[in-house]
Parts: sequence; structure tokens; C-alpha cells
Amino acid sequence: MIPVLVLTHGELAAALLGAAESILGRQDRAAALGLEASESREAFAGRVRAAADQLGAPALVLVDLAGGTPWNAALLCGLASDPGEILAGVNLPVLLEALGRRDGPGASPRTLAADLAALGAAAFARASDLMARGAAA
Repeated sequence: MIPVLVLTHGELAAALLGAAESILGRQDRAAALGLEASESREAFAGRVRAAADQLGAPALVLVDLAGGTPWNAALLCGLASDPGEILAGVNLPVLLEALGRRDGPGASPRTLAADLAALGAAAFARASDLMARGAAA
């Protein structure tokens, strides 16, 4: 089972994992950490390293924003080193897929991240498109 670590600004990480667990049930080897407003990158990186060590490696790290402090802290901790991976743009559909697919045969953090990146765009839906399809049916 691939460990999943969700890192975001503020309380988003905990909210996303909590929502996912309300749908899928309790998740082993999954954790969420939020960067506190007054926290330095180095202090956050220390918490990230402790969580990653507890989950085990290699992990898939899902962050909210490429180039943000959670992303940089994960890089500082070496969590993108092969075969680990960091993927930016976490949202609930992507997290649900990550948790549901992490036990697959031959799954690795890198292959899972590639699959999730492809699925990410499909997670968006515009109501006007859906209504137009319904009207055409």
C-alpha cells in the first residue's frame, strides 16, 4: 500500500482527508498536515519529515499549490526522490482516486501520480455543459 501524505496551507489538508474518510472509511498509512500561518518552511518541513517517517516510504505527497511552502517543504525532505512523488493540485476527487488506487498491482507513487494527473482534469465539471447534454438527450 502506497502511503499518502496531504500537505496544504491552513486546514485544507485535514478537511480533505476527513471528507475522504467519511466516504471511504478510515484510511491506514494516510496523513494530512496544514501549514500554520506563522510557521516557517523549516519548521513545517520538520513536521513533514516526521509524518513521512511514520507513514513509511516511498510515499505519494499531494499538495495544494506547486511552488508553495508545502511543496517546498516536501522537496526539502527529499520526498520527490525516486520512487516517491509530489503532485500539486490536490482536490477531493483526486484524493479519493489516490486512496482507492494505491493498492493496485504494480502501483508506485510515480505511476499513481501520473494516473492522477490525467484524471485531475476530468474532476472538473461545468453545470452548463451537463445541462446542455441533458437537454440534447
